[in-house]
Amino acid sequence: MTIGVFTPALTLDPAAAPGETAEAARLAEELGFESLWTSDLLTGRCPMLDPLLVLAGAAAATTRLRIGTGALVPALHPLPGLAQRLATLQYLSGGRLLLGVDAGDSPWARWRGGLKDPAAWRATGIPFEERDARLDDALSRLPGALGGEPGRLDPAQPELRLTVPAEVPPLLIGGENEAALRRAVRHGGHWFPALTTPAWLTEKVTRLRELAEAAGRPVPGVTVAQPFGLGDDVERPGGANLARAAANAFGISEERADAMVIEGGPQQAAERIAEFAAAGADRIVFSTYAPDWRKQYELLAEAIELARSI
Repeated sequence: MTIGVFTPALTLDPAAAPGETAEAARLAEELGFESLWTSDLLTGRCPMLDPLLVLAGAAAATTRLRIGTGALVPALHPLPGLAQRLATLQYLSGGRLLLGVDAGDSPWARWRGGLKDPAAWRATGIPFEERDARLDDALSRLPGALGGEPGRLDPAQPELRLTVPAEVPPLLIGGENEAALRRAVRHGGHWFPALTTPAWLTEKVTRLRELAEAAGRPVPGVTVAQPFGLGDDVERPGGANLARAAANAFGISEERADAMVIEGGPQQAAERIAEFAAAGADRIVFSTYAPDWRKQYELLAEAIELARSI
């Protein structure tokens, strides 16, 4: 089991010091986290910076920490430019990129980015109905382009080849539905759902293995994205119980939210981490709503150490 954390974008104050992202990256590396992640959203409730620029800053501030998109929405980006930016980030980071992608229709994206709203897609010039097809097209074209193979990232345009190719980063396929599971099997790498529970994850991992066996392909790894808030004095959204706040925010049942969120002290969090590991998670990427993200990172690091002995 490896552990990553999201940048403190959920609590980002527009007046905050610009250096917070670099500070978060350095602290994450110092505490032993495997990776630092950020999201790709143009609209929504949370202030959100350009993900690849944020990750470039995080890579420049660290030496070992992996950097990940959780998740990039390829449908929102012209593919030639996206391929160049990803190759550049992979080159500048020394091959530390983890490329999480999805269609932009998960509960997480719905709440944070407004991407379940067709109007948000029309504002970008992308038809809402094309999001899945555009993701599949990107998954078929991007790896070759990043590796320096000649090709047409846009079928209507001339063939091109990146002048500075890069190692193709590990792929993580976001989404919670059957199509996401099939994409993960087809393209390898990891399946990357968000807002899961151990019971739900156990069921889906069983299905993932069935699909992989039927296709004669290796079983993908599993990375999950989970919210957390540790400590008795953690500040919650609106002062609410974290599970209730999550249920209201993501449009899910309180029962699911209660089984999903990770809170309490480090020992309780360690036990929850062990539950997700037993359910099939190979990596958990945590995001916190608490303004004091530094304290949350430190408490999470304590929980990880405790989880190693469970």
